[in-house]
Amino acid sequence: MTASSPIGVGNKSDPESKINFLARTFSSLDKDRVVELAEFSLPVRFEEGELIAQEGSYASGVYIVDSGLVSIGKYSSRGWEKRCLRFLAPGEIFGLEAVLLEREPVNVQFCKAIVASTLLFFEHSNFLAFVKRHPQILMDLSRWLAREVIMLEFKLTREAIEATDRNLALFLIALAHKYGSAIPEKEGVEVNLPLSRQTMAELLGLSVETLMRTLKRFRELGLISTSKNSFRVLNLEGLEERARVTSFYLSIVEETL
Repeated sequence: MTASSPIGVGNKSDPESKINFLARTFSSLDKDRVVELAEFSLPVRFEEGELIAQEGSYASGVYIVDSGLVSIGKYSSRGWEKRCLRFLAPGEIFGLEAVLLEREPVNVQFCKAIVASTLLFFEHSNFLAFVKRHPQILMDLSRWLAREVIMLEFKLTREAIEATDRNLALFLIALAHKYGSAIPEKEGVEVNLPLSRQTMAELLGLSVETLMRTLKRFRELGLISTSKNSFRVLNLEGLEERARVTSFYLSIVEETL
């Protein structure tokens, strides 16, 4: 069993680290274009629970998650109830709609840090000008938006008809691929992400009691082991069987939360 290293490892105040990160995120760009993109990017940090962008507010630019975990969502018509639509892990993007539609730059979703997170920020006009000068980046952006559509449709469908076991299995698989690391002389893949049980339950749309029962069942099946701020995937293949999705969707889940 293997897991990829988080894409956003490194100190983004270090120019070379930032360039390497952007080269992996935008594989269609050559080195010179990546360097140009890095020059007008700004690392910004948000603490757990901090709002990154408010729905309906001015969209100042595009964010790319470097480290941590953020959620995007919508408020209900009553204004105070909110619904989490997606999670964004390292290498994923927020704010493209406002830039690419070239209308009044307004955030169509809210974005919030689930844990302490660092993002790279690109000012609206600078990013749009870069896209127009170097349209090859549109291949990467189109690939990202296509995954967004697939994951949103998939999430809405499985929330409506799928069992809790399947949703939790898919969530754990995605976390293992995005944040997991193999520990020498230890079994499985360790995921060190400070998510409380309350936060996990909210992200999955479950009660804490239901989440705890499902985690206990997974432990008894030998799929995972858990501790306060981390968990270990002991049987990734077993989780995949529990999720019961096609290899196509599984490959998308591995890339996208």
